[in-house]
Amino acid sequence: MLWWIALFTLLASSAQAQTVVSGSITSHQTWTAAQSPYLLQGDVVLDNNALLSIQPGVTVRMAQGASFTLKKGALQAVGTAAAPIVITSDAATPAPGDWRQWRFGPGTDDARTLLEHVVIEYGAGVAIESASPVLRHTELRHHSGPAVQMDLASSPIGAGNRAHGNALNAIAVPAGTIRGQVVWGLVGIPYLVQDGLVQVGQAPLSLEPARLRLSPGVVALLRASLAQPAGGAGVVLDVASSVPSVASTASRVTIGAGQSGGDIEVQAGALGSTRITLSHAQLGMAETLVEVVQLPPLSLAPGRPTLGVGRPYPMSLSLPSPAPAGGATVQLLNTDASVLAAPSSVVVPAGQRSAHFEVTGLADGQSRLSARAQGFADAMATLTVRGKALVLPASIVVAPGGSTEVLLHATEPAPAGGLQVSLSSSNTAAAQAPASTSIAAGQSSGQFTLQGVALGTAQLTASAAGYQSASGTVLVDAIAIQAEPSGDITTNEGLERTLRVLLSKAAPPGGIAIAASSSAAAVASVSPAELLVPEGQVYATQPLTIQALSAGQTNIALSAPGLVGKNVQLTVREGASLRLKPYRGSKVVAGKGMRSYHGGSDSDLSVQRIVNGNVSSGADAVTVRLRCVNAQVCTVPETVTIPAGYSQVAVPVTGVDVGSTQIEATAEGYTASTPVEMETVLPQVLFHSLDGNRTTSSVRDGFSISLRVPGAVWPDSASLVEAASIQLDLVEQTPAGVVNGIYSAATDGNLITQLTIAAGHRSSGSAYIAQPALAGSYRVQADVTGIASGQSAVQTVEAAQQALQLKPYRGSKVVVGKGMRSYHGGSDSDLSVQRIVNGSVSSGADAVTVRLRCVNAQVCTVPETVTIPAGQSQVAVPVTGVDVGSTQIEATAEGYTASTPVEMETVLPQVLFHSLDGNRTTSSVRDGFSISLRVPGAVWPDSASLVEAASIQLDLVEQTPAGVVNGIYSAATDGNLITQLTIAAGYNSSGSAYIAQPALVGSYRVQADVAGITSGQSAVQTVAAAEQALQLTPYSGSKVVVGKGMRSYASSGSWTELRVQRLINGSVSSGADAVTVRLRCVNAQVCTVPETVTIPAGQSQVAVPVTGVDVGSTQIEVTAVGFGPGVVTMETIAPRLIITNVPATLAAGASRHLYARAQVPGAVWPDSQTPAADLTLSLTSAVPSVGTVTASVSWNAGAGQSQAATFQGIAPGATTVTVSAPGFVPATSAAIQVTTP
Repeated sequence: MLWWIALFTLLASSAQAQTVVSGSITSHQTWTAAQSPYLLQGDVVLDNNALLSIQPGVTVRMAQGASFTLKKGALQAVGTAAAPIVITSDAATPAPGDWRQWRFGPGTDDARTLLEHVVIEYGAGVAIESASPVLRHTELRHHSGPAVQMDLASSPIGAGNRAHGNALNAIAVPAGTIRGQVVWGLVGIPYLVQDGLVQVGQAPLSLEPARLRLSPGVVALLRASLAQPAGGAGVVLDVASSVPSVASTASRVTIGAGQSGGDIEVQAGALGSTRITLSHAQLGMAETLVEVVQLPPLSLAPGRPTLGVGRPYPMSLSLPSPAPAGGATVQLLNTDASVLAAPSSVVVPAGQRSAHFEVTGLADGQSRLSARAQGFADAMATLTVRGKALVLPASIVVAPGGSTEVLLHATEPAPAGGLQVSLSSSNTAAAQAPASTSIAAGQSSGQFTLQGVALGTAQLTASAAGYQSASGTVLVDAIAIQAEPSGDITTNEGLERTLRVLLSKAAPPGGIAIAASSSAAAVASVSPAELLVPEGQVYATQPLTIQALSAGQTNIALSAPGLVGKNVQLTVREGASLRLKPYRGSKVVAGKGMRSYHGGSDSDLSVQRIVNGNVSSGADAVTVRLRCVNAQVCTVPETVTIPAGYSQVAVPVTGVDVGSTQIEATAEGYTASTPVEMETVLPQVLFHSLDGNRTTSSVRDGFSISLRVPGAVWPDSASLVEAASIQLDLVEQTPAGVVNGIYSAATDGNLITQLTIAAGHRSSGSAYIAQPALAGSYRVQADVTGIASGQSAVQTVEAAQQALQLKPYRGSKVVVGKGMRSYHGGSDSDLSVQRIVNGSVSSGADAVTVRLRCVNAQVCTVPETVTIPAGQSQVAVPVTGVDVGSTQIEATAEGYTASTPVEMETVLPQVLFHSLDGNRTTSSVRDGFSISLRVPGAVWPDSASLVEAASIQLDLVEQTPAGVVNGIYSAATDGNLITQLTIAAGYNSSGSAYIAQPALVGSYRVQADVAGITSGQSAVQTVAAAEQALQLTPYSGSKVVVGKGMRSYASSGSWTELRVQRLINGSVSSGADAVTVRLRCVNAQVCTVPETVTIPAGQSQVAVPVTGVDVGSTQIEVTAVGFGPGVVTMETIAPRLIITNVPATLAAGASRHLYARAQVPGAVWPDSQTPAADLTLSLTSAVPSVGTVTASVSWNAGAGQSQAATFQGIAPGATTVTVSAPGFVPATSAAIQVTTP
């Protein structure tokens, strides 16, 4: 089953479960009211003859853009009047077009498909295509299109239906011919033919399609059809255009004896409309309306396919540019719904250029499929339906002496055992085909090689039992694809260019299909992807449209099997204009005497290079001329330059005087910018870092001044054009003498009355208001000469009341380890003493010497004094633990209220053991460890340090049994037995020691005694017996695959294809000793390995290179003394050769180096195996007259690829190169097209 249903709970008011449906439904399903609502996401398809039953009362919610297609199966949605089934939008506020259509296709099981008492709303309606479902009491409402869209081969029936609130409250049917028996039996909703006529029964004479919209220069094919095949003399029909300047055509067309139709070429000319009329004295007349419009064309591909009856066939529709938001809906018009089933529309998703869809052949015949959308010229494809038939290309071209691959299709897959197809050429002197070819069982295509012998034509026929035969015309000639104009093209972004594509000689019978592509789709797109040159013509039916998308280069490739291709180099340059762009908003604001911020891409104002409406970099620098319209308000530089490779440059704007004006920007070859509005304003004076609230003990109050431009994008980033002095004063002092002046420094310095802002800056240096003498208040006055002035906020002074406070960093107690000093590194020290002014922690003007005391000197010590520096609020207090116990610490200072004593406790430090293994084996390497001291309960328990160096006595205790390990060493290898480690003064951790490799199974602990301070034991260390074994491990999978004559990839790292690993107690492990491993291929006729490899001491594995000797399977064994053996399966296969650096095209006379390498399917690194010995490779060209290649090259042992072979282009045509060597699967390159120089 290819569908999935997930249940989840909606957090909505109903708190109702919701069943999500997406993908394909391929088995019988029933949607019940209990599981309702059902949410359909994406394109949901009912397939595989599945039956979907929907019970009364079910609600089906359609997600945005979702659709439902009945591809093959039946739908029974049967509600009741009281409990209808509702199909609606999932949107909170639904709207028409929220979802796409519910579509019934040709695979609908009509007899079992019924919709009754169903409400369908807020989508794009229902589409019925070659189907005949029953709809009763179905209400269709609020759709963005017709309530129902139906083709001319459908016969839906049912009564009691309603349509209202839709874009079209009708059943929309296309113009065309009803060729079979149909019933229009939906009662309650009117049928509407939107455009043209519906004809019942094949007219004696018809012309299709009935309407066509073309771009100038396009050649289209109309189809003239007869109700009965033409008699023995054929039928001559008259053709006329009512306005030949708009579209012209031949005056007559002949339908040959026994034929029912023929093609008529129409050449689009000038803009306008015309009617192409087809007439005959006895058969009557028919006509097609042709509109020639200057619109980009749509494209349908393939353009002339042949498909089978009842077989879905993939097609694609392309737009010349990405679809807009919401996608692009393209209407499909099918001229014969009795022959072909096709969707009525296709949606190209937003941002995409193409969409895929399926058509299905219904009966032998031919139909025209037209694509139509608002704003585009039509596209058309001719589809031929043949039941169980072979299909050859209508025309095949091959160069004399050359060859081409011919694709043979079958409209039904080949039966079991494959399909043997007989081939014959009517003129073997011109072209030769093999006597037969085959199509593999279950496949629908095969290919064979056709040889061109000499100039001429031949009819190629393919036949097979039970299949209709096929034929195609072979032209043996050298035909090249050309273009007008013929040279390379240079254009600008956003522009279109057209190429007339033509052949060097007239197209053979059946015409030529030319594929067009762009090598860099981001630089330029091409449309259509396939061009048709009709039989006997040299020009394609429509020009190739090239849309330049972005600056760069791309190769426009034109190709067709058997023809010399054409490549056009396209260079896309930029077209540009200028734009003055404020970083934010629509106006630039500058301060008087100041220059706006212009530091980078976020500058207040930039001038940008605009290409195709977008800000874009350019290959060349651009000099931009600037002007302030009123130079009394602002100035700008005369010119600025957008550098090459950049999209913009900043524009500095200087405010001259208060007022408003505009700024202009122009540059040669660029469209001038729209002027930008500009305003000059007075800057604001800002005071920075004033305390606001001070005391009579406060230090000098440092401050600075800056200028702000109100309304600017970056108001604090403008700068003065010239230096400006600032006159300073202390005003509104209450009472007089609160402060005595302003100083040049925080201490000492001189009284000053001025500051300066330098040119290019916006702020001054610092000045310092004196320590207050009295309680009171004041303001600071600043006058910026010639620019602006301002006052600070009121500054308040209070009388100072000072005290000390001992403050632990966290909590209310200090905890210190015995023999250790607490952390005292900064503001986060375990303990600090703080200066308190008026109840708050504050800096002071003077330094304070604080006396400290531990009440019980047997428990702790502190420095006699510490000093809080002038201008600071606190200082750290280091505390040393003397012996275990509790006490208090006191702090006093002259003129300060003493601190409340702080509690302290000295504790025993904990001994921590680091990096011990915990679990070891008797083969383990030495176990390195170190020791540190922790102070439990301290704020930073791992940051205290020893006051003096301490030795640690080490011992191995509780060894069970005795002798598990024999001691502790000073190094990981070698070294000496030791019993001590040391922790240096000022540190809390030791260096490393190493416990010996265990001698016995058992357990032990490590004992550590820190002299005079503390002691501790490690956790139990367990030693298990080492049961050692070997394991051969491929990098992935369970088998090693090596090419015959090749050596597997083996590196020193973990990427090697095979490695031997050391297992200890079942796990891959390093071991204390090196292990010499013996290796053996059980069958030396299949592979070889080294006799021994060594796993180094301290490592767990080593790589094993394997050499393939001959094709076959065997095992590789590994053994070592004291280790369990290992084995792995290996297989040697024939490696495949691969040719690299093969050119798709090469000019005659030119050469290219080719290389060969091997691929070993199934190997971990199939492309990384190298020859075990030097090899010689043989190379041949399929057509030496087209190109030759070096006969043989060497491939050295161990090299990743062969030495170079040289391919030399000789003459136009196609060839391939084959490389071979004994024991290798040979390789043949893709076709190399040698072109005319």
